[in-house]
Amino acid sequence: MILKPLIALSIICNLIGFNLSAANTDQKIADSYSRENFTLAMAASQNLALPEILSSPVAKQNSPKPNILTKEYVLIDGETGKLLISKNPDTNVPIASTTKIMTAVVALENYKLDDVVTVSLKATQQIPTVVNLRSGEKITVSELLHCLLIKSGNDSAYAIGAFMDKTEDTNYQLFVDRMNSKAKELGMDDTHYLDPAGLSDDGYSSAADLATVTRYALQNPTFREIVDTQNYVATNTTKTIFHQLENSNRLVTTYQYPGAIGVKTGFTDAASHCLVGAAKRNGHTLIAVILGTYSNSNSSSADEARKLLDWGFANIVWPN
Repeated sequence: MILKPLIALSIICNLIGFNLSAANTDQKIADSYSRENFTLAMAASQNLALPEILSSPVAKQNSPKPNILTKEYVLIDGETGKLLISKNPDTNVPIASTTKIMTAVVALENYKLDDVVTVSLKATQQIPTVVNLRSGEKITVSELLHCLLIKSGNDSAYAIGAFMDKTEDTNYQLFVDRMNSKAKELGMDDTHYLDPAGLSDDGYSSAADLATVTRYALQNPTFREIVDTQNYVATNTTKTIFHQLENSNRLVTTYQYPGAIGVKTGFTDAASHCLVGAAKRNGHTLIAVILGTYSNSNSSSADEARKLLDWGFANIVWPN
């Protein structure tokens, strides 16, 4: 029986506007079948499944669920922000140095890249991860952002944060207030920052909120360029002090993940290993957020991010 395929073709033609083709098809069907049978067949054909027209990226039907060994994760489409797959996306948890994504956003939107910061003694005392800034060192915001995002320097985070307070107190609270205001502006309802480095485990965010701020940050070309940098030498304004930086994100360095474009690592005992990773292939960007890995291995967050990105590029279908 060719009736139903022909009728289905007729309906599709009408739906997409090929009225002439539809009319010709209808006439051929009518010529072959009585009007009564044709009417009944047309009515039945309304239940035929028509090809789905995608308006946003979706997972393929019957896609296997990824085996991601972490307490929380999300994968979103970088262009639309659509949540593609997740586990506990809205759970409030400490996020360690992935906090620095927002630190960079606030710095980029409130400072000039060539602003000169005088590093305070307090900033140099923020351990464990430091780039060995020196008390009294004069260094630009641009160089501090490289220290912040490539090597995850806590000293650079505090130097950036204190620069907003123009008093001699070198207090970072005004900067943190801006971080929280920006989070509210972006609709990050599960986020509250307490410091610019992520050292306080009383501060928190969620996997979904981290995906939101990362997608926003990647729209800034300076941010995007820095987080994709493997190695860099930051210098003070007089080119007499040098800070050797290697990216802490294994997706960008040792793993050489295809299409990797950053973004940021993090670790504290409470947060465990964390990573926000992004990659772009064939014009499509995926952002993966990994929080609270079960393994204590230094590579665990990169391993899980790689698995999640691999799953996304293998199983997500984008509109043509």
